[in-house]
Amino acid sequence: MFGKKKVDPPVVPVRWDTEGGFVVGEVVRPSAFRKKGLVGRRAVRMPVTLDGERHFAAAAFVEQRDPEVRSYELYDATEAEGLLCTVEPSSGGRGGERYQVRDQAGQELGVVFRTPAAKRAVQHGWWLRQPGHPDVVARYHWAKGSAREVAGRGADAAVRGAGSFVGSVVDSVLYGEQAGDIHSSVRPTKPVTWRADDEVALTAGHTQGIKLYVPQASWLERRLAFALAVLRQE
Repeated sequence: MFGKKKVDPPVVPVRWDTEGGFVVGEVVRPSAFRKKGLVGRRAVRMPVTLDGERHFAAAAFVEQRDPEVRSYELYDATEAEGLLCTVEPSSGGRGGERYQVRDQAGQELGVVFRTPAAKRAVQHGWWLRQPGHPDVVARYHWAKGSAREVAGRGADAAVRGAGSFVGSVVDSVLYGEQAGDIHSSVRPTKPVTWRADDEVALTAGHTQGIKLYVPQASWLERRLAFALAVLRQE
């Protein structure tokens, strides 16, 4: 009927283990010309198309357990919000931050690490460790061999380059989006690629101004990738 306002289609939740990319946030539908955006609960969301428009359907709701620390619970958006996993800081490692990711039964899914700020010129800000697989870290055109070898070569280059100034420039140019970890004024444009040895495991780019993560390796635990994205978005 003429003049009747069109009703937005319902954006129903999707299964968290559905293949494909995901985002983290409240945006259900980005704003567009003469159309107001829609927002909802904070969640891991997957792109869906409704009436020819891109929407982001909830797959896992994100709840912060403790407002004082980065501690989260992720709940299945399709099954009465059953617990999918927990993300909690833990001790151990050689500095930096470390977050244990466990399933609803308390079994370890893996660990998300954040490299100390002083070392981000030679290795990626956020990376993963999943039991039974090589470390999942960002690689660049000069990065060959193991994560330890990459870090060693980067450290040597940083020393030769005379310290923190060169380190920050290298971080801005090579790390693209990760440069935000050191508050770079350079606007990132390139996607980030995480690899497990020579295999691409996870990528992150942008769609409609929203950061999109795309798991690539079939063995990569999606809940571990969710945890990295949630932590990285904060």
